[in-house]
Amino acid sequence: MQLFSRVSVKRQIEVLLTGFGMPESNQSAVVNGMLYADLRGIDTHGIALLPLYHRWLQEGSVDISGEPSVVSRSGSAITIDGGGNFGFLSASLASSEAIKLAKKTGVAAVTVSHSHHFGAAGFYAHQIASAGLMAFVTTSTKVVCVVPPGARDPVLGTNPLAYGVPRPDAEPIIFDIATSTAAGNRIRVFKYQNKPVPEGWIVDGDGETVTDASRAEDIVYGRERGGITPLGSTLLLGSHKGYGLSLMTHFFAGCMAGGSFSGRTRLAEERRNTPLGQDNIGHFFLALDPTIFGGSSGFDASVQEVVESLHATDPVDPDRPVMLPGEIEQRVMLERSSFGIPIAGPLVDQISQLAKSLGVTSFLDV
Repeated sequence: MQLFSRVSVKRQIEVLLTGFGMPESNQSAVVNGMLYADLRGIDTHGIALLPLYHRWLQEGSVDISGEPSVVSRSGSAITIDGGGNFGFLSASLASSEAIKLAKKTGVAAVTVSHSHHFGAAGFYAHQIASAGLMAFVTTSTKVVCVVPPGARDPVLGTNPLAYGVPRPDAEPIIFDIATSTAAGNRIRVFKYQNKPVPEGWIVDGDGETVTDASRAEDIVYGRERGGITPLGSTLLLGSHKGYGLSLMTHFFAGCMAGGSFSGRTRLAEERRNTPLGQDNIGHFFLALDPTIFGGSSGFDASVQEVVESLHATDPVDPDRPVMLPGEIEQRVMLERSSFGIPIAGPLVDQISQLAKSLGVTSFLDV
């Protein structure tokens, strides 16, 4: 692993986006979202995404010039068309609109369609919660890689969800998970680092666990039968719960938002090419002002009671105290802001080669 400053990583993302053809006016949403992930140790959703995004651009599945726009407003509901561009743009717009509307009416629900991957869901939950609002964020997905319990082949994506809880004098509480045992890009990270994948994360077409990172990547990206398990890994450990949560995220961010279901590939050929059969990712954002449910002081005191109770709980290991969601990521951010962002050697090489092919500067060469 090599360490790179926040400035170097930020600049590298910017010049690659320029190489992709993205106007500077649209870059900040992508850069901020990727840096958020890299600084907080969510290595799967930061700069590591750029080679994958470049491939999608080459395939023609992303409109780099697309502009997200609000297409309707009705009461506490807003709908946004993502313009076919990367989801960072439309999701940032959705978060901003949700904050403004919730501050006015107390409740805001925003859907986005015709979008693409938007990075870490927690990035947007953090934005909304930092404005003093309760947040819920979820998205449908492009890559089909998760097997339902008992299935030989994947039908679902990793379908993440995140929530945010505001705190007046501290960082918001942020919970951000995939509804699968692991995020798909996490498998690439194991391959970059030449490490085995933990047992139970990936199964083959016979339901047997796979730990070899190269073979696991083949399974995740469709070159071999099998896939990532739902959260819980096995039925005995509750994979039906992860499966149900995964479906929930699609019902909100896919069906309600007007996004397509990537698992439609299981349907007959004539049913795959409907208007909903396009590469059309949907997102869902919910923002709630806790002050309309009894006042801010009561809510803040209640949240603080939970925080203090958890922090006062005796840990099994004194060196590993009970923590709130997001506290580990906050510590990682402070550390990486001071000492640098670690990037695996193979990914450094891949980013440098991508920069060279686009005719832009590589800031990760050492």
